Amino acid sequence: MDVIFHFVKFLRFPSQAEDFQPMTFGSFMGLLLVTLLVIVPYSAMIYELGLDELDNVVMSMLKENPYLLVFVGIFIAPLLEEPVYRLHLDRTKKSVLWSIALSVLIISEFWYPVVALWIYLIWLLVSVSKNNPPSLKIVVYISAILFGLIHLGNFTSLDYTAQFYLIPLLVGAQVFVGLVISFIRLTHGMKWAMIFHGVYNGVLIGAYLLIFGVE
Repeated sequence: MDVIFHFVKFLRFPSQAEDFQPMTFGSFMGLLLVTLLVIVPYSAMIYELGLDELDNVVMSMLKENPYLLVFVGIFIAPLLEEPVYRLHLDRTKKSVLWSIALSVLIISEFWYPVVALWIYLIWLLVSVSKNNPPSLKIVVYISAILFGLIHLGNFTSLDYTAQFYLIPLLVGAQVFVGLVISFIRLTHGMKWAMIFHGVYNGVLIGAYLLIFGVE
């Protein structure tokens, strides 16, 4: 499909559309299918390696309060994470400032990735203010990596010092999803990025509840 070709091209040469166009149903479902075809086998690999045994906040919430997770995953996470991690991809001063301001809302006990995000956003703000923004490729990939790192906070029993070598495996799926949504944000706009994020989360949560049920 054309959307897959354009996404692969985007990974090599990220670009921003001059005018955002609404996503077609075919493009939306095509990207969703590709994302799931990558994430599902990846998650199976994590399971085979035994990394699923790490305490996981999301899995605990699925078992204890699945309806709250449905609400958070479909509505709250896209509305908060997309402006923080994807709004500034247009490399404008206003967008960067909004990303910095909203990033305060994701502060938690696991603060290291947030500090890294602030350092990156402040650097981006200074660069943009000097009319010398970094390349879009740098911004897209740094944003996706930081988006992946924030999800390390889900693994409450992970010893980051002793098990640092596990970090790329644990965040790889989120980094890929971050790249997919970055493509959507820069091709179709923030609205579609948030919609895709919510639908993706909903599909994963819904599939889990369908297979394992609600206790």
